[in-house]
Amino acid sequence: MQKLIYTLSTFLFLFLYACTNTPAEKELSADEKRIQDSVSRLEQKLTVDSLKKKNPLLIMPPDSIYTGDYTDKYPTGITKFKGFFRFGKRHGQWMSFYPSGLAWSEMHYDKGLRQGPNITYFENGKVRYNGFYKLDKQDSVWCYYDTLGKLAEKVLFKNDRIIKKLPLQ
Repeated sequence: MQKLIYTLSTFLFLFLYACTNTPAEKELSADEKRIQDSVSRLEQKLTVDSLKKKNPLLIMPPDSIYTGDYTDKYPTGITKFKGFFRFGKRHGQWMSFYPSGLAWSEMHYDKGLRQGPNITYFENGKVRYNGFYKLDKQDSVWCYYDTLGKLAEKVLFKNDRIIKKLPLQ
């Protein structure tokens, strides 16, 4: 009988304990939400800055939903990169520059994917190579030049694969 009472009381205790309401998480006030968002953005900025120290050519938006113009500069104040982010992804024309201020490359993006013409330059201003991207893959004839601007090679790409090398004309 004692075992039965002990078992029933234990069961009743466990049942009541399991059925008790746990306090719901406290609803944050507008100020608390703003502070939490500021801390999150600060953490994102610190992460971006840390990654940029490891790779100075890395381009990352201030946050994952950023929309607007982007400019990064060398310590001398000369523009390194400039372009536009749309919802945290590169969109439209992007330019990069050598430390001297001369153009390094011109690339076009559509919602984060390379799309359209790509031109890259030597530091002397002559074209290094040019071609087109389609959905982030090399697609079309790509022309490669020497430092004097003379055509050195022509290659036909389709879906990021070399189809054939074309004769120079």
